[in-house]
Amino acid sequence: MSVRRGGGSRQRAVKVRKSDGHREPYSREKLRRSLRRAGASQSMAEEVITDVEPRLRDGMTTGKLYRMARKALRHRSRTTAITYSLKRALLDLGPSGFPFEQFCGRLFEALGYRVAYNQFLDGRCVRHEIDIVAERDGQRLFAECKFHNRASYRNDIKLPMYLRARSLDLSAGGSGGHDAFWVLSNTTYSEDALTYGTCEGLILAGHNTDHYPLTRGLINQHGLHPITCLGTLKVAQKRGLIEAGAILCRDLLDRPDFLESLRLEARQLERVREECVEVLDRGRVRRESA
Repeated sequence: MSVRRGGGSRQRAVKVRKSDGHREPYSREKLRRSLRRAGASQSMAEEVITDVEPRLRDGMTTGKLYRMARKALRHRSRTTAITYSLKRALLDLGPSGFPFEQFCGRLFEALGYRVAYNQFLDGRCVRHEIDIVAERDGQRLFAECKFHNRASYRNDIKLPMYLRARSLDLSAGGSGGHDAFWVLSNTTYSEDALTYGTCEGLILAGHNTDHYPLTRGLINQHGLHPITCLGTLKVAQKRGLIEAGAILCRDLLDRPDFLESLRLEARQLERVREECVEVLDRGRVRRESA
């Protein structure tokens, strides 16, 4: 795609490099859609695009493009920038999958489920460890959480086939039945995986599915933003908080001792709290206007 630079008449083709090394033409419309999905107004999205495009370089990574857009967006609306960063924030919950499991459990709790983690249940043939067992109104669902450190990773058909076999064994075992079997991933699924999962009654949750409890809408509605989306904390500080048990921004407000453990200067401490309040207020406004 051609990109106009510096308001001049000269245009040039720019390709960006994805995390898997593949190069593709920069798409202004793709960037515009991602900004609008995050809640940016039409005018704000166009302002961000105007800021970003003069600084594009051929071969620039999509990660660099994302960071430039997030910074430009943050100058205009910090809470919109937080929503824009959710996909990246889920990746940053790694490198282990444990924080992602905790995050998924918190989402089910927000939907009214009682959640238990890492449960061992007997199937007909073998014993199974289930990441999340959630119960509500007499219904029980099982959920497996598949975390990946690369955004380009795509879950293939082997995953739903493996989980379908586990579901059948559990249903025939002595641990009781289940009403649904969920698979939650912070990346995407192949077309075959989606087709097979739908055919067999599995609920595949990922960035390219309809059944996704990690959507911006749900996260905004219930104030469930992970702390990795905060711009007022450094990566090492976020990692320390996660290791201490803080997963969501609201945890930092509900448990003041989390932030106190970082020994921040008073001004930075206030900035972090203000950012967390803005996130929760954004969700409250969305709920009241729904």
